[in-house]
Amino acid sequence: MDEKIKREEMSDIDAMNAMEEIDRISTGEGADELNGVWSSAGPRGISDGVMNSMEQIPPDEFEQGQPAEPMRERRGAGGGIWRAVGRIGVPVLMAVALAATAVWGDGQRALAEGYKQSSENMYRRAFTELCDDMSNMQTALGKLRVAGSGGQYMLLLDDIWRLSGSCVSLMSQIPSSHIDTAELNSFVVRIGDYARALSKKALNDEERTAEDEEQLTALYDSCARISRELNDRLSIGDVPTAAVTNEGYYESAYADEVKQSDDIDKFPTLIYDGPFSESSEKREAKGLGTDEVDRETARATAEKLTGTDRMEDAGETEGTIASWDFTATDEQGRETGISIAKRGGKIVWFMGSAAGGENQMPDEATRERMKQAALEWLGKAGFDNMRATYAQYYSGAGVINFAATKDDIILYNDLVKVWVDIETNEVIGADARNYLFSHTEREMPTPSVSPEEAEAKVSVNLEIESRELALIPITVETERLCYEFKGRCGEDEYIVYIDAQTGAEQQIFVIINTENGQLTA
Repeated sequence: MDEKIKREEMSDIDAMNAMEEIDRISTGEGADELNGVWSSAGPRGISDGVMNSMEQIPPDEFEQGQPAEPMRERRGAGGGIWRAVGRIGVPVLMAVALAATAVWGDGQRALAEGYKQSSENMYRRAFTELCDDMSNMQTALGKLRVAGSGGQYMLLLDDIWRLSGSCVSLMSQIPSSHIDTAELNSFVVRIGDYARALSKKALNDEERTAEDEEQLTALYDSCARISRELNDRLSIGDVPTAAVTNEGYYESAYADEVKQSDDIDKFPTLIYDGPFSESSEKREAKGLGTDEVDRETARATAEKLTGTDRMEDAGETEGTIASWDFTATDEQGRETGISIAKRGGKIVWFMGSAAGGENQMPDEATRERMKQAALEWLGKAGFDNMRATYAQYYSGAGVINFAATKDDIILYNDLVKVWVDIETNEVIGADARNYLFSHTEREMPTPSVSPEEAEAKVSVNLEIESRELALIPITVETERLCYEFKGRCGEDEYIVYIDAQTGAEQQIFVIINTENGQLTA
């Protein structure tokens, strides 16, 4: 019996000692020891020690019934142990839960950012496409005013109707706070409906009335204004995002930026090099010649055309137009690259950089001087009987387009682009790929339609200013001889092509005059 009491006292003492040790560690007095326990035994190291102390109490004592007070003491000792364990375990569990919540929150935040970015990208794409479609609809409405043939008239009306539907679809994807969607939607729908009504009249052989002409002019003017406003916003980066919810959007800071958009640097490119330019998709290069040239012969040509004798090898290019490639660097560190065709030895392209950076059209005397410099260079490069057609001026250079001629007929497929430095009047670049793909000896047909008969096919709305013959591409491999009529309708300039054999209206282009030169569309 004494032995049993002794064991009981020892068990109580062991349990109390364990509790005091845990209290001392958990209150900071034994932090280093606690770290050691966690690092060596893990979180179960402490609880296992406590349980070992408790297990020293013989289980039969709980069955035989003991005095109430010793049991309360034991319960008190056990409760203190579990409180100590709670003081350690609960913070650990909370830390784990907090970390898990943080990880989950980061995932949700990343997901939300992904959705936001996707929405913004969709809005930007829709707004950019809306600007393009409104510009195209303005162009089609302008062409419609000078369309003389029923075929062209119907095609243009169909384009307008299609673009109207496209604009309505795009507006449905743009935040309503960014544009006055209801008003613009109504206007665009009216244009489409009117184009459809004119199509039905044309199919019934009904003539356009003076009222129709007035309505088309009014629609064109309104479409031009809206297109200009949208493109002004696009040019300064004022595009819709998911964050755009301000009802007073038109009174925002962007309103002033639109007015000051002329001060924003723009680098226009020759988006369309005259009415007919891209013939490089032809399957065969017709204008290369037959003689093969070696690298040294090509190097000599490259040095003559670029005015430098320091041309270094830059490999070779294979493909439809195989070429020898060279580079050179001048004293100012400006690099020039050039390619010479292996067959025929003509230049394929070359490009340097301008001395200055002027981005506006020079005066007439300077433009004429640049044109003459380009013509002299073309003659040296083996391109004869060339005529300047359209030009753009930016980044310190003028890009002048030259088309070949034969018997005073412009061959629009045989095109060479020449870059001339505005400041130095030197040729600093050229692209002859269209010419090399298209140029060949042609038998010109004799016109079956007289100039007067062709002019009668042109809309009376076009005030004709010039007339000449031109060979224009119809498909990648076919060409047609046409009369080219340039003129005005109101403030806008147009080019109309009438087939010299059939009298059919083949093409209509709009001349776009900018501060940097002329474009066509």
